Amino acid sequence: MRRSYLICLLALLPSCKEPPAGPAKTDLDAIRVSVRVQPTTVVAGTAATVIVTLKNTSAQPVAISSCPIYFWVQGQSGQIVGGSNLIACVAATLVYIPLRFDPLETKTLTFTWSAAETQTVPAGAYDVFGWANDAAHRSTAARVTVQSSN
Repeated sequence: MRRSYLICLLALLPSCKEPPAGPAKTDLDAIRVSVRVQPTTVVAGTAATVIVTLKNTSAQPVAISSCPIYFWVQGQSGQIVGGSNLIACVAATLVYIPLRFDPLETKTLTFTWSAAETQTVPAGAYDVFGWANDAAHRSTAARVTVQSSN
């Protein structure tokens, strides 16, 4: 009996393989984040629409946390001058709410860069970033220009 057990074990060993080396991919790794702003030039004291697009780049369905997904506006020296209101997100941290994507599906989220925030920033060019869940999953910058209301 021991001998047959040993023979079976030896026969199965070559079929065992180690998992591939490197970091494990998560569903979030399949998501590409992009952002755009409409209009690309705003007068101080008016609102702008920020469109954050998330695309599942894989052929598999994926699910990510719907919180936090947001945007921020950054000045040329790196200062944050505006962005999404995360109050609802903070309230939702007690419950995991997944955002599900079918293979190659795109979802668009629309935010408002408020008139109150544009009123308080100096005229000039700003970068807008979209963000999904962590620093590795942010968009490249979209440019918005704020003009003086005078």
